[in-house]
Amino acid sequence: MENLLLYFAKANGLIILFYLMYVLFLRKETFFVSNRWYFISGLILSLILPLITFTKTIWVEPSPIPTYNEEVSPITYNTIAPIEENPLDWSLIATTAYAVISILIVIKITMELASFFNKIRKHQKQKETDFTLIHSDTTENPFSFFHYIVINPNQFSKEEFQHILTHESIHVKQKHSIDVLLGKLFCAFFWVNPIIWFYRKAMLQNLEFIADSETFQQIENKYEYQRTLLKVVTHQHDLSITNQFYQSLIKKRIVMLHTNQSHKRNVWKYATILPLIVGFMLLFQIETIAQVKENPEKAHTVKVEAIGFSWDKKATDEEMKSDATQLKSQGIDFKFSNVKRNKNGEIIAIKIEFTDGKGNKGVKEIDGDEPIEPIYFSAEKGKIGFTAEPDYSDYVIDKKLSKIAGSEVKVKKIVTEEILDLPEPPTPPTPPNHPYENFIDPPLPPDFPNVPDLPSNFDNKKAMAKYEKAMAQYEKKMKALEPKMKEFEKKMEAFEKEMKLKEPDMKQFEEEMKVFEEKMKVFEKEMEVYQKKLEVSTEYYINGEKVTKEEVDKMQPNEIKSVNVRKNSTPNRIEIKKKEIKKTK
Repeated sequence: MENLLLYFAKANGLIILFYLMYVLFLRKETFFVSNRWYFISGLILSLILPLITFTKTIWVEPSPIPTYNEEVSPITYNTIAPIEENPLDWSLIATTAYAVISILIVIKITMELASFFNKIRKHQKQKETDFTLIHSDTTENPFSFFHYIVINPNQFSKEEFQHILTHESIHVKQKHSIDVLLGKLFCAFFWVNPIIWFYRKAMLQNLEFIADSETFQQIENKYEYQRTLLKVVTHQHDLSITNQFYQSLIKKRIVMLHTNQSHKRNVWKYATILPLIVGFMLLFQIETIAQVKENPEKAHTVKVEAIGFSWDKKATDEEMKSDATQLKSQGIDFKFSNVKRNKNGEIIAIKIEFTDGKGNKGVKEIDGDEPIEPIYFSAEKGKIGFTAEPDYSDYVIDKKLSKIAGSEVKVKKIVTEEILDLPEPPTPPTPPNHPYENFIDPPLPPDFPNVPDLPSNFDNKKAMAKYEKAMAQYEKKMKALEPKMKEFEKKMEAFEKEMKLKEPDMKQFEEEMKVFEEKMKVFEKEMEVYQKKLEVSTEYYINGEKVTKEEVDKMQPNEIKSVNVRKNSTPNRIEIKKKEIKKTK
């Protein structure tokens, strides 16, 4: 579960990085096709990069061998504080709720797909070279999906119809529907991240910019194409899986049509994401493993033996089997039998037998209706057998071992309580603020009248006469708006001039970014020093967990082959450990 949450956090972080770099550097550029592949690459890399890890092995010198005059045998008690009965697993509840919402979003996408195919099944189809044209009298807003283009020809003039068909055919030829579905699926699986919704919106806007740009190059009457965009401003299509001719971004599309082509030298801005990806891999995807070199001198050997066990009503079969195996390795034949549990899984009956082949043997049997009380067993030489609850009055909590074991560990005062402080990581520099917040808004196009609704019954002469009268008034109003459209174009020219005045701010931002990049280089060097400090402080492992050289020296001896400090799942289980040092000459 922890690995899944970590992967989820890393993938979301990469999505945020790709979106921020687009907003800061690429949003104003007219590299629409390149932006499309930038968006798709960002989503795919966000899934793949967190799965790629590199291993770095550090070889360290062993510490000098100390001389021992007597055997040191600190005893540790590994306990866990009592917890509530049947606690709620909030992580499981949250994960389940998240998965349910994701499934609901996927179901919604599936329903939209079914709705689309059901809708086109009932209409006339006209197969063309690159697409299939569907005439639909009930469709208000033209749209495309894969190789289908759906349009109501009765709502548009011949020239308007041809403009829309050219626009939608570009969506079809370049397979923009794949981008739309990809964005929807990422929103389904990463819906909790608000940036993914902005990311998808930017993807859809860029697809419209691509289609508008290429359509503008193919048609002659550019002014009529803008009128076509504005004519369908009131019509909205409710299937979010399709490429819609109008997607609530009419102002931005018109602005982009009048924006000068970006200079090719600005293509360097795509490389701004590379340092962030490299930094991500260096910080999060490199696993450092410390290995101790062989000591030419004969080292002391540490043998760890469990000298005490306990089992309570919540002891699992796996724990009892593991303990029996541990005792077997220490020469004690241990057997659990006649285990009975109540409906809550608590032990109410059990039989425990042991023998060590040296005359020590015993039996502990409990049979009743109530959960058993904790059973304690001593495996220490000279004290083998069932015992009363251990006395903890002579022991103190060792914070180092507690941190390693993941639970409270009590030890005799022979073991120090001091904890090694790890170095503080360096602080990364703060990037400069982009000046886009101070940019002025482009002028708004004039408000256009609503297109009259076409009567459903063409044989109704009264309704058709009323419709023709309304259409005449509509055309008259549209013609009256032509001066306002010309005024709008003049305002757009003034807007473009004011935008040029903002170029010094952008140049200043670029200079600040250069300073930021230099600071990032310094930060990366500081991170290298920090990682080296961490490497020095992680020379040994105890039970798969990294510990420092200082910890090992204080706990004695200098080389640890096995310290099996185990984290128990049962609240009242106590596992007692003993370290024995064998000297070799």
